[in-house]
Amino acid sequence: MEIDERYEGKKFCAATIIPKIKPRSEKIESFEEFKELIKNLGGEIVKEIIQKRDKPDPGFFIGKGKAKEIAEKNSIDILAIDDILKPNQISNLREITKKEVVDREYIIIKIFAERATTREGKLQVELAELKYRLAKIFGMGKEMSQLGGIPGTRGPGETKTEELRRHIFARIRAIEKELEEIKKTRKIHRERRKKQGFLTLSLVGYTNVGKSTILHALSGEDVQIKNQLFTTLETRVGTLKGFSGEDDKILISDTVGFIRNLPHSLVSAFRSTLEEIVFSDALIFVLDISKDYEKQFSTIRSVLQEISVDEQKPRIIVFNKIDLVSKERIFQAQQKFQDAIFISALKKIGFEELKERIIKIGEEIRRQSQSENSGKIPKSAI
Repeated sequence: MEIDERYEGKKFCAATIIPKIKPRSEKIESFEEFKELIKNLGGEIVKEIIQKRDKPDPGFFIGKGKAKEIAEKNSIDILAIDDILKPNQISNLREITKKEVVDREYIIIKIFAERATTREGKLQVELAELKYRLAKIFGMGKEMSQLGGIPGTRGPGETKTEELRRHIFARIRAIEKELEEIKKTRKIHRERRKKQGFLTLSLVGYTNVGKSTILHALSGEDVQIKNQLFTTLETRVGTLKGFSGEDDKILISDTVGFIRNLPHSLVSAFRSTLEEIVFSDALIFVLDISKDYEKQFSTIRSVLQEISVDEQKPRIIVFNKIDLVSKERIFQAQQKFQDAIFISALKKIGFEELKERIIKIGEEIRRQSQSENSGKIPKSAI
């Protein structure tokens, strides 16, 4: 697995807080996911902290006492918190622990930075990181003051902060301008495909649920398939294979995967890539049946809502990795999602049914489109 050398071999203390009374399962699941994120960066978790408190400490998140304990651990290089920290919490924790402090948002951004390969992907990750830095910069006055400033100003820390803010804003504007040009090019390609009679179905789902494997199985498209988080950050499109006639004009697209609590900065930065989902004709929800699929389903709907995807857009629900679970678990999922299709991308099980469903939904979309167009009055008649 490719890893960010900056974090390879670094010793992490992973920490979270859970409510004392309320249900804790979601927090625990999020923490397990967070630890997997750290491992994907090449980090080694040498200490875990699961603290019971109903709300974070406003100054230190995990409390000053716990922060002092971590400060005494020479074996720890980085304190990683499974939440989004406020600027003052990062500053306070750094000062008292004398260690690097990162939160969930930053860890996900760094993984995205590692995975990005295209110009667009790298620009989008840089944009997310700049917005992250901008959000945190206001709590760094004391740290910034140590860098020195310009005589005759309100204060060295304030001056350095303002200088950094101006630099970040300028770079953000430059990146957004370049991404807008890429967005226009993508729109031209999308309109060309539509004129040629192509329909597009977008694969959507959690990262590492097998979307790339499904894209390869359906289209033969040469895609990178790895057992790691966020392998795909760019949109990849392939034509549904194995059929003739109109069916050849069905495209399957795959783009960046989701995860619970996906930072808004990343959703915002990758909006141009995620637009492929917005403008697709139908969606294929891919759920990993071996994991918490109801949470996956909820997360997918939440992200789609954030990027303004039409809730009435046709969709197919697909459960992948049925080779990893019992028949009883499959039966339970069938009861909750009665129209779903159950497959194993690895074992090539269930793909004929999936292809048939894709063709059926394509036919329905075309019929509806023809019906709508037949009801329109030609411009020449007006």
